Amino acid sequence: MKAECENDPGVSQGQHKLSEINGESLSIYQTAHHDREVFNSAEPKQKTVKMRPVKKPCTTVAAVHAKEFAMHMRSILTNNTPHIPRLKMRAKTLLEQPHPSEITLKSWKQADEFTKLMAAATPIYWMAKSRGWELKAFTLVLNQRLSDRLNDGDTTILPYVRDQLTRLIPEAVGVGAEFLFGVEKAPIALADKSSRRRWHLHALMIGPVGFSAPGKTPLRRALQPLKGEADADLMLQTPGKLVERDLRSSAMSWCVYAAKNGLSVQINPALAGAYDLPPGKQTFISAVLRREAQRFYSGMMAGRTAQQIMRDAPEGLYGPVNPTSRPDLG
Repeated sequence: MKAECENDPGVSQGQHKLSEINGESLSIYQTAHHDREVFNSAEPKQKTVKMRPVKKPCTTVAAVHAKEFAMHMRSILTNNTPHIPRLKMRAKTLLEQPHPSEITLKSWKQADEFTKLMAAATPIYWMAKSRGWELKAFTLVLNQRLSDRLNDGDTTILPYVRDQLTRLIPEAVGVGAEFLFGVEKAPIALADKSSRRRWHLHALMIGPVGFSAPGKTPLRRALQPLKGEADADLMLQTPGKLVERDLRSSAMSWCVYAAKNGLSVQINPALAGAYDLPPGKQTFISAVLRREAQRFYSGMMAGRTAQQIMRDAPEGLYGPVNPTSRPDLG
């Protein structure tokens, strides 16, 4: 039987074909097994992760400082519907494009006058807080004579107003009183129909508690020669009180508001024809405050905190004020 099977051509061919099939199956199995081993042994692919930059105190403080400037400029320079309808706010600028959410701050020497005005809001706030003083925003509408001379291009008016405030405010409020202001006039496109469209100052000032009281106070009597005839031509109020905002943050926003006309034209020069801008500088910072604003600004750009900067301040800036002498200017 064995011999017959070996000699039978049909059986021989069938066995050979079965051997080929089994061989191919074994090869496929071995190849698949090998591929599976290679796949399992290989390291799994991972999604590329972008490494974040290492944050240091110096870079963080400077970044927050710049972000804060951008935030306040963006919140003021807009003509969007106000978020508090009951206040019936009108558009404050002719700008249509939104302000960038981030800006790059330059060194103090390279910074423009509007940035310096905003920078002064931080030290003036800390001066008032450390002394237990009031920080007030005020608007002073100039009288008709001064406003008309500014309209005529008289370049001596703003230096005159600045010098008068520099002399009158410390005399009326006391030693240590500091202030800043911006000068502007409402553009026709944004002015109320009943507006006299006079030049006016938007300012911040600090002084002992009670200096901003209504009535015939020393401050109001001192500023009488500069202001217009209406009682409302000199208004003092706490920044951000109506919207219950943080005082320091509101002080910076007020500084942006004080310079909004110049800022609008700076951002979009095409608006220059729609705005009346005063000759020369549009802002002013009292001498002691200006020096401290520069020191504060440079310190925060270097990554120092407000508390660190105040520890190295000239004597008398942050604390009780000696009424018989000016603070040490260093």
